[in-house]
Parts: sequence; C-alpha cells; structure tokens
Amino acid sequence: MTQFSRRAFLGGAAAFGAALAAPRIAFADPTSSDVQAQADAVRVKLDDMQSKLEAASDDYYTALSQHDAAESKMEEAQDRIDDNNARIADLQDRLGGRARNMYRDGQTTFLDVVLGSATIDDFVKNWDALKEMNAQDADLVAETKALRKANEAEEKEYADQATLAQQKMDEADSIRLEAEKLVEQYQAEVDSLDAEVAALVEQERQAAAEAQAAQLAASFTPSSNEGSSSSTTSSSSSSSSSHSSNNANDDSDDSSSNKPSSSHSNSSGGGSSHPEVIDIAAGFIGVPYVWGGTTPAGFDCSGLTSYCYAQIGINIGRTTGAQYGTAHQVLPLSQALPGDVLYSGNHVGICTSAGGGEYIHAPRPGESVCYASWNLFYCALRW
Repeated sequence: MTQFSRRAFLGGAAAFGAALAAPRIAFADPTSSDVQAQADAVRVKLDDMQSKLEAASDDYYTALSQHDAAESKMEEAQDRIDDNNARIADLQDRLGGRARNMYRDGQTTFLDVVLGSATIDDFVKNWDALKEMNAQDADLVAETKALRKANEAEEKEYADQATLAQQKMDEADSIRLEAEKLVEQYQAEVDSLDAEVAALVEQERQAAAEAQAAQLAASFTPSSNEGSSSSTTSSSSSSSSSHSSNNANDDSDDSSSNKPSSSHSNSSGGGSSHPEVIDIAAGFIGVPYVWGGTTPAGFDCSGLTSYCYAQIGINIGRTTGAQYGTAHQVLPLSQALPGDVLYSGNHVGICTSAGGGEYIHAPRPGESVCYASWNLFYCALRW
C-alpha cells in the first residue's frame, strides 16, 4: 500500500501532494474518455520533463566534476612551478658563488694548471678537477634553462586549466538555471491538475514503475565474482529504455553509468548493512525535494542517500550511477536489509525493512522526503 509520506507535504504542493500521498485505493475505470486522455497526456509530459531533469543533472554534475578536476590540475601545475622556482633559485645561488670566486681569484686556465703542477700526477689531477668544475658549471646552467622552459609549459597548463575551469563552471550554472525553469514548469503542470486527473496520473505512473521493477527483478542476477552476468547487462538496457515511466529523480550519472555494468567489480564480497542510516534519513522526513539538492535544505534522491551515508563516514558517490559503481555488493531486492540503498537504475532510496518493501526516498519535484512502500526498486546496494 502506498504511503508516500507520514507527514503533510509542504503547503505549496498540498493539494496534489495529498492525492499522491494517499494510500492506494482501487480506482474505478474513468467515467470520461476525456479524463483518461488528459491523464495520459499529462503523464507523458511529466515523464518527458523528468527525463530532461535527469539528463540535466548528469550534465550538471559532470561539469562540476570537470571544473574540480581542472582546478586540481591548476594546483598541481602551480606546485610544480613553485618547486621549479625553488630549484632555480638554488642553482642561481650556486652559479653566483662560482662567479664571485672567479672574480675574486681569477679564472683557472690551462696555463695555471701547467704552472701549478709539480709532477705529472699533479697535472692530471688538476686538469681533471678543472674539467669537472667546468662540467658542473655547464650542468647548472643547462638545468636552469630546462627548468625555466618547464615553467613555461606549466604556466600554459595552468592558464589552460583555469580557462577550462571557468568554462565548466559557466556550463554548470547554465544547466542549473535551465533545470530550475524546468522544475517550475513541472510544478506548474502538477498544480494545474484536478484531483481526479492527478490521482489517475499517479496510479498510471506507479503501475508502470512497478511493472518495470518486476521485469528487472526477474532478470537480475547478482555477481559472485569480478564480473556481472549478462542478464544484469540486459536488465540495465531495459531500465534505460523505460526509465521515463519510473518515479526516478534527476540525478542519473550518465546514459550508461546509471545502469548495471557488465564489468561491475565491487559486487562480490565485503560490505555490510548499515541500519544506522535509517534514523538519519528519518530525520529529514518532510524536507522538500530540490533538484541537485545535497543538504538538509533540500535533497534529490541520490543527494539524500549520499548525505546520510556521509554522516557515518562512508562516501558512496553523489549520483545513482556512482553509487551503483562503488557498492561492495549488488544484491537482489529480496536480500535487501535495513540501511541498504535500493536501486532502480535512475532512482535510489534507503531501505527500512528486510526485502526492500519499505523505504525512505526523495521522490520528485513538488514532493518531500517520505516513507513509501510501492514496488519501485529491483536490487539493493551495500557497502
């Protein structure tokens, strides 16, 4: 039975939220074909916007990651420049000392070596010392030149990465602004629905998501070694092709990384359930869904799971794809334990009961972090 929330939703979405949060009842067949047609059209429209939000979230976090990587490379380049400058200063100091000695004592010449040698052995030793001294001077000069040239390359790298970092930040900001507009459109569409259509839309979305989850669960096979079975890969393709019917949130990693990988290497051994995250997640019941949200001010689905796990010192990754990729075990839903992260390809939640029948999640725009119990997921992730 559906139990989307154990608290009232926020005031702005109260009317529609009540329709979505109500326990499931057996809806009668629509008495009007117009109502059915409207519900079908609305569901298609909402699913399309949801899909665009997922793609936007992927692009947003990819841009942020690339920005951070560029800044890291800037720091590395600056560190190398600093090291080179310190070495150059040391070399210049040594060359300056040699120049001062030569100015004070005069430069040693071949004639000085001949006249200053009492024996053949003295001559050989003095000559070798002179050659070694000149070679050392040449090496110091050559190393200084090489370091200065290296610095030119590092300074170019720094400038290039600084430009890239700014570009990626601008890109992320642009994606965020467009996503915020889309969220507003999504909410406006939801707010425009009357109760009958809203209930019918939600019923259809749940039915489609449950059918998809059942199909994926039937074909899902957990790995017991370094690679996932081909059926896992097959199920991921099905997940990708039908994800718009899922009650998924907007934080998929990318078109492939939010699906079970045929080379998932962490799905065997290690990991244990962490029921302690349930109390953490329960403390956020009623917190509004926020696209890209990662703080108690607002969460999206993987923002909630990543934040809760971070509170117990475990970094599971920010996006659904990253969380699948970092899991130590990927298990059938029937083996889910309280505290596991439940996974459906592009949506995640925190399991609150054995078998994954109940969970806490951040559903979608206009709703809040809540308890739910309808069959949305098909496998469990464990660290």
